[in-house]
Amino acid sequence: MFDEKKLIVLEDLFQNKDFQENFFDYAKERKLKDDEDVVIVVCHEDKLAVSRIKNKFSMIEEFSLLSGPALTSWAKKEFKKNEAEINSEAFKKLIAYVGNDLWRLSGEINKLVNYRGGEEIKEEDIDLLVKANLDANIFKTLDALAQRDKKTALWLIHEHLERGDNEMYLLSMLAYQLRNLIRLKDLIERGEPYYSLAQKSGLHPYVVKKSSEQLRNFTLDDLKKIYRRLAEIDFKIKVGLTDGPTAIDLLVAEL
Repeated sequence: MFDEKKLIVLEDLFQNKDFQENFFDYAKERKLKDDEDVVIVVCHEDKLAVSRIKNKFSMIEEFSLLSGPALTSWAKKEFKKNEAEINSEAFKKLIAYVGNDLWRLSGEINKLVNYRGGEEIKEEDIDLLVKANLDANIFKTLDALAQRDKKTALWLIHEHLERGDNEMYLLSMLAYQLRNLIRLKDLIERGEPYYSLAQKSGLHPYVVKKSSEQLRNFTLDDLKKIYRRLAEIDFKIKVGLTDGPTAIDLLVAEL
């Protein structure tokens, strides 16, 4: 009576050239471009993804994750919908802790609103009720490394590993924050004023604030050295020369 509907989900399509070519050949052979009963979802981080596939399918619609002003605006509307007030520092911390997971962000907002019972939500409420993403806890790990507090840095790292967090993801987040620090340190050393760092770097103001505090204990050479070691560790883990926990322990011990 009805044609069967099909859903195809592709992740990291553009990171494997052979798979990409094979899939496009398959799509052409099966005439997926003209098949209205097939929906293809491409999960990607490639800014050129749409342009790469626009001629492959009949209709394309892009759903981007909210970020920057769009994410801020969405969250503010959620508070307004709940008739709740939150001070600016608490709001910045909430966004930094939760990120652009809108489902979770909505739940955290509801939890905060119910907890405060009509009173203004403050920064201490975020610390009490909202569990930071791994991304946010990276700040604490790098804080410990900046202070040369190896014991705390190792404890934080192993806390994540024991909880089941993937060591490659942990390394990727450390690398991401180190890139942020290098970017900011370079801007500062070139004389860029503090008030323009967020705009020039493309980072959230809260991330700039937290990162700037860490930069006091790192030179640009320090940051580049750690970043290079992370890249070496990433390579060794991927080719099987070492395991993740051991490599991370050695990295911290060397600092």
